[in-house]
Amino acid sequence: MSHVLIASVHRIHTGRSGEAVHLRQLTGALRATGERVTVLDGPMDPGRPSAGHEAGLRSLADRLDTLLARDRPDAALLWGHLGEETELVRRLAAADVPTVLEHPAADLQPVPETLRLIDEVVVPSEFARRLFGSQTGRQARAIEPCLRGCDCPSDTPREPARSGPYRLTFINPEPAKGLGVVMHLVAAASAAKLPFRFRFVEGRWTAAHLARLGIDPADLPGVEIVEYRADICALYAETDLLLVPSLWQESFGMVAREAVIHGVPVVATRVGGLPQAVRGGGVCLEPPQWGDGYQVRMTAAEVRAWLAAVVTALRGAHQPLPDLLSRATADSVRAYRAVLGLSPR
Repeated sequence: MSHVLIASVHRIHTGRSGEAVHLRQLTGALRATGERVTVLDGPMDPGRPSAGHEAGLRSLADRLDTLLARDRPDAALLWGHLGEETELVRRLAAADVPTVLEHPAADLQPVPETLRLIDEVVVPSEFARRLFGSQTGRQARAIEPCLRGCDCPSDTPREPARSGPYRLTFINPEPAKGLGVVMHLVAAASAAKLPFRFRFVEGRWTAAHLARLGIDPADLPGVEIVEYRADICALYAETDLLLVPSLWQESFGMVAREAVIHGVPVVATRVGGLPQAVRGGGVCLEPPQWGDGYQVRMTAAEVRAWLAAVVTALRGAHQPLPDLLSRATADSVRAYRAVLGLSPR
């Protein structure tokens, strides 16, 4: 039995980000194979500034010092890259703990000192591996993230009601994730009287953030905003199609892969690692033009193309793929065991 440390300046135990979900799943999978895993996490959320978290970060460093003095891990997996994690890397290097950097944000380069001190780098897709290599001149290992489990039945194809309304889900409705694209589709679907119901699922962005942009579902009859849900089986059971129109370079696209596994078709942008996540479970379209603040400019032809892709996807019968989940999880855990220097199982 080896002792593995999974650490981050970000919240792992309670975080809603895809990376936090992945690390919780990986922790459980490693423990299931007999490893001893310690998780140390901080107070931050990805994409948010560290200001105001100084005390929490000091506490995290103190907890790491205590662990290194009393129960030194055999290997560490560290999530963080903007500098707040560097103090943790220094401590791990001083204790001679082999450290792997978990780097989910391919468009952001790790700070030089962190990159110099760690032993290996893991990224979530082939796109992220190529981008990381071109940015840093250093090789990374591409390992797909571990997804949340699924208990959905796999013997019945999903077929949405042909009369509608069709439930189109958009998770974490923020501008970088393609909020502008979806708002264009909302307006066009309403004008054409299409039987679509758009559901915005809160993530880092909530109804309060949308209200500050002047988006109120009371003014949009075809839109509802719902709270974040950890029960993904229930979420996708109430979804006929998932929209993932991200504008920024997604390193992977966990919600897209989760939808495919649950038999929900995906219409996404062809950016970053999204095509790898979608595979044959949907279609990826070129992103529209956008400017400062991810303000989207879509032509009428582009809007028609997106609506046509949605209609085509809804007409198909899509089968849940639990075997894809089990195979992908097994492959990912095997790859993480190798990069952490753990014995094969």
